[in-house]
Amino acid sequence: MYAQKVAKKSTVKNAGTQPWFVVDKEGLRKTLSRKGKAFAIYELLQNGYDENSTKVEVTLTEPRNGQSILTCVDNAPLGYVDLSNAHTMFGESKKKTDPSKRGRFNIGEKYVLALCDEATVTSKTGRIIFKADGERSQDNVRTKIGTEFRGELPLTIGEYNDMVRKVRLVIPPVQTVFNGAEIPKRKVLHEFSAQLPTEVADENGILRSRKRTTKVRLFEVPIGGAYLYEMGMPVVPIDCKWSVDVHQKVPLNIERDNVTPSYLKTVYQSILDERSEYLNEEDAAHAWVTTGLSSEKVSTKAIKNVVVKRFGEDAVIHDRNDLGSNREAAAAGRTVIPRGALTPEMRKNLARAGVKKASEEFSTSVAAPTGIIPEKDLTRPQLRYKEFVEKVAPLVLDRKLKKVQFANDPKAKLLGCTQWSPKDYIFTVNIAKHDVEDWERNYDLFIHELAHFYVQRNDHLFKDFWRGVSDIGAKLAQVALERPDLFPTSVRQPELLAA
Repeated sequence: MYAQKVAKKSTVKNAGTQPWFVVDKEGLRKTLSRKGKAFAIYELLQNGYDENSTKVEVTLTEPRNGQSILTCVDNAPLGYVDLSNAHTMFGESKKKTDPSKRGRFNIGEKYVLALCDEATVTSKTGRIIFKADGERSQDNVRTKIGTEFRGELPLTIGEYNDMVRKVRLVIPPVQTVFNGAEIPKRKVLHEFSAQLPTEVADENGILRSRKRTTKVRLFEVPIGGAYLYEMGMPVVPIDCKWSVDVHQKVPLNIERDNVTPSYLKTVYQSILDERSEYLNEEDAAHAWVTTGLSSEKVSTKAIKNVVVKRFGEDAVIHDRNDLGSNREAAAAGRTVIPRGALTPEMRKNLARAGVKKASEEFSTSVAAPTGIIPEKDLTRPQLRYKEFVEKVAPLVLDRKLKKVQFANDPKAKLLGCTQWSPKDYIFTVNIAKHDVEDWERNYDLFIHELAHFYVQRNDHLFKDFWRGVSDIGAKLAQVALERPDLFPTSVRQPELLAA
């Protein structure tokens, strides 16, 4: 029994001597190859840039028997100070605390090594040899200045062409030569400062997100589309009028090939704040503008510029709670912005910038006039019109008339209104806007207001409303012929045509 216990302890002890992690180089290579192999050049270039090089030279040979040679030579003054950084994954990186440097995980060159069958890294402090059998060694071969990387890379002709194309996307901050030809520097179209999120290590070496004012540069879009850059290195394709180079550490995923939607929204918002007046009508309809305009930080000036470019002057927002106001606005020649064209955040921002809903200017849900006049104070013309409505309305419209009243409300825009319930209605005349002694206008108001109750809508451009106006007008004419005594003006009988 005792012997069995000893054996178990021995087994546990042997297992405890194993490392925590084992990296399968071939598995890592396959994982990395899915995103293309151009990133290998990007990683080598950015290492040279971050080490204050003034020149970086990269060569990539065409594949022979499926193999290419990738070299990168820089003239960084110090080279690799600690050669162990070339093979230690996730070691503490001095770049973590500096937002003006691109690296943060101390893993980029390890990814490059994972793609290679064998490689060497030579610097002022020595050389590390990564052998094809998976072993590594170190010797005293040194450079006089800078660092040289050399790796044998399995490559197809298609992968080679992709790498050649993508390396030319780089915006080089210093002289950069690829396969003997210098990558030309690009013309900056515009430069401005913006407060953008970045990542900086705290006192414990943990990367923390914080906002920092940085330089942003805009460039022409190259063939293939716009890119978001981190200090000259392409990160991810974007939908934008310009390619955007952010001059500080960009918050990236661990593979350094994507950013969060919230980060892109902040970038687009900062561009709109700076350049919205330079957009044309087509630009203003692009998805990136919609994204930037959805930021709660976007300026009022940018909102107004985009709305004018995209929808025109004096546009109003579609109001689903007052459909008639949308038609009224359109009939007045105003552009009605469809709800589907705006995100909820955009609607809030447009309201903040003073863009009105259609109902705010063309409401069909207005309040009834105030200042109701007591019946004892009505004038004879008012009483005569009241009597006409009370007697004729039931003959024209088979609905119950509750009462006729008069108001004096100069502030109201209405000549009159019909207030209805499911069973009856109140006919109100606003004498501040309507002359009851003008009987042509009295008939007009009568037909108009009864038509509203007929369709139970205030929408003047609703087709059934105008059908109602026509029906009530026809019935009123029939009543006039049959009961001329109800009308204050004479109604002659039509003359019969001669036989």
